[in-house]
Amino acid sequence: MLKVEGINFAHGLIQVLFDAGLEVKEGECVALLGSNGAGKTTLLKTLSGILKASSGTVLFQNTHIEKHKASTRIKAGLIQVPEGGKIFPYMTVWENLMMGASGPKHAWKIRHVTAERVGKLFPILKDRKNQQASLLSGGERQMLVIGRGMMALPKLMLVDEPSLGLSPKMLLEIFNTLKVLHEEGVSILISEQNIQHALRIANRGYVLENGRVVMADSSQKLLNSPYIRQAYLGL
Repeated sequence: MLKVEGINFAHGLIQVLFDAGLEVKEGECVALLGSNGAGKTTLLKTLSGILKASSGTVLFQNTHIEKHKASTRIKAGLIQVPEGGKIFPYMTVWENLMMGASGPKHAWKIRHVTAERVGKLFPILKDRKNQQASLLSGGERQMLVIGRGMMALPKLMLVDEPSLGLSPKMLLEIFNTLKVLHEEGVSILISEQNIQHALRIANRGYVLENGRVVMADSSQKLLNSPYIRQAYLGL
């Protein structure tokens, strides 16, 4: 579904990504792991077209999209869920969800059906659909950005740091929801610092350090890796 090779990106004179690459097969959940500042968000933004890489290739469903605009990638089904619960604060919950469906024409046609599905996964959003989004808690905002991403009918969902700033209880709820989406057939690439939770739902993982992919393996092998256990889990 997605094959990325040789991605380089720099902020001015500061190189952030160095020949980064990864692959997501159809129906997979893949984790992009690393500490804060490793380059995870930058890599996801180059995949969604928000940032333009200086070099490298992005193959999405057998089509090269590295030169495509972000809006074109959205219409193709490559949808990013941003970190930090970024919402439209002065719109209602319902209006935020409708923004997610406003890109692809086919998503807009069945927006009410998709909204019902979002409401079943996140009942609190259905209960508060007429409430101003700025009044939601941090965890509820994270539910809303995931729900908004679902409204676009993603073929591949790029989920950036879903655990950021969440309580342990809400963190478990968000990851359980992502697991349900994966089990329903949504392909997911999840960027995350919380390695244990990410690998619990992922098939495979890539470890990004200082802009370079330094490890790639199955979730179980990464969890059992002495390097991962010492460097990231403190075991």
